[in-house]
Amino acid sequence: MRGVKREGTEEILFVSLGQLIRRKGVGVMRPEDEEQRVLEYLKRYAYQSQSYSILRSDKSYFFSPSGIDGVIAYVVRANVVLAAGDAVCDPCNLREFIAEFRQFCTAQKWRCCFQAVTDRCMGILEELGFGMIKIGEEPIFELGKLSWAGGKFKDLRNDSRSARKHGLTVVEYCPLAGRRPDWEKQMEDLSAAWMKFKGSGEFAFMIGEPGLADPGERKYFLVLLADQVEAFVVCTPVYARNGIYFDLMRRKEKTLRGTNQLLIAESFRLLKEQGYTMATLGTAPLASEHVDDPSQSRIIEMALNLAFDRLGYFHRYKPLYQFKVQFGPTSWEGRYLAFWPRRFNPVMLYALLKAYDPSGVTGQLLSQIRHAWRGIKKLDQVPGNLLDRLKGR
Repeated sequence: MRGVKREGTEEILFVSLGQLIRRKGVGVMRPEDEEQRVLEYLKRYAYQSQSYSILRSDKSYFFSPSGIDGVIAYVVRANVVLAAGDAVCDPCNLREFIAEFRQFCTAQKWRCCFQAVTDRCMGILEELGFGMIKIGEEPIFELGKLSWAGGKFKDLRNDSRSARKHGLTVVEYCPLAGRRPDWEKQMEDLSAAWMKFKGSGEFAFMIGEPGLADPGERKYFLVLLADQVEAFVVCTPVYARNGIYFDLMRRKEKTLRGTNQLLIAESFRLLKEQGYTMATLGTAPLASEHVDDPSQSRIIEMALNLAFDRLGYFHRYKPLYQFKVQFGPTSWEGRYLAFWPRRFNPVMLYALLKAYDPSGVTGQLLSQIRHAWRGIKKLDQVPGNLLDRLKGR
């Protein structure tokens, strides 16, 4: 016997085996043993820097029907499946596993996107018929090679020195080793002030959360002034690369000169001492040229710029790139948006924004995107200043 009971936006499905499955929208909310299974896959195979975020409760999981060890985490918005980064599996199984996931999406009549995939997955997705666009680049720091000597890093050294002269120090806070309720209250206050300034809730999907109630394997680095928290970063593991991802940073609205620089530089030093070999500050979106696809890349690039830069649902990204580059990355790695069917549709962009900020994105945004999309696609037939007007220049 199979029945369905609706409770608000949830469905409770009773299946013949007596199993109770609770669904929110179309995403299955998993039991604890399933989360443990995903964590084990992460520890074996997680390569993409934001992979730890798939443990957030908003994700549903796809497991291989053929028995491949691995998981693809996803959400569904506007009948678009958004997979969170690379498929988490042995690299030799990537093609077969992704093909199974695409077949699953087809059976549900869903469009499919992979957000922020690495070069390791990009070629396989293209071979399977996905469209592809480069959405940014991620700075990779090999901690064993890191040096800030020389004139190139003079400003960074001066900023850090200024912060120390004002009495700022950086410490690692380990909640599971001993709680500091006063620090945690200040961290929560900084997060609340940041959300108020931003005008919406914490970003979701592939961005983490402070997670102080359940730290898991997160790491916390704090800037203190007279035992008061001035700023902090939350870091998550990148297991397959013996690395650390700087997931989010919060700080007071007004901080002393060099606060952010000291926080990052000292965190890198502590991580190196702990034996980590790689760190990343996260993708700098739209920081470079997009892949050259004469039929679509210019249109998609303009639509992404319109949504991210003009509509105001996200931070301004150019200053983020400048902030990251000052620390001297060892290398930069491309990050890509893959979409299937291959022809890009503006609803995919809406679904992506909705996944990141569910509380701040409304149906009005979709109308704006569609309207701008129609104008962008006619650029070759209208006055040349349309692009400037669309992008607000």
